[in-house]
Amino acid sequence: MSCPRRNILKNGGFRHHLSPWKGRKIRLVPNPVRKGDTSVEMKNGGLLYQNITGPFNSDCSYILFFKIFNNKQTPKPPQVFATVTSMDRAKRLLRTTPVLVEPPYPQVPHFTSYFTIIPPPPVAAKYLSVSFMVRGGSVLVDYISVSAREVGKLDSVS
Repeated sequence: MSCPRRNILKNGGFRHHLSPWKGRKIRLVPNPVRKGDTSVEMKNGGLLYQNITGPFNSDCSYILFFKIFNNKQTPKPPQVFATVTSMDRAKRLLRTTPVLVEPPYPQVPHFTSYFTIIPPPPVAAKYLSVSFMVRGGSVLVDYISVSAREVGKLDSVS
């Protein structure tokens, strides 16, 4: 079975609404870099998440990609915890892949891109949960995707 490279998250670009994303201390705001676009502002203690129903291909790794804009200059950058969790049919945790980023405050406004490789989900995985938590500041989050890639196969770079 091939690994489709399409984004399995819905509304990862937050086009005019938050749904199906949920959370607390979040709100849709104008994107400061791209006119006419929107992003999600997350305040200190904020949580943003989306649950995805499988099936998932256990022969594929997955890539979590996202962009963050640190929109407030502070002495210490905020911490953003991005996590992908696989769960079984009863929503019991099978595996968690966390990543911690401390986005810099840019002198010229821009989003910084991040990604992490998610190991192939266990065969019993029926759900994936993608979540973001912010501590110590405020950030904008946008362009979130989770897409499958073949394990052990490198893409050519041109």
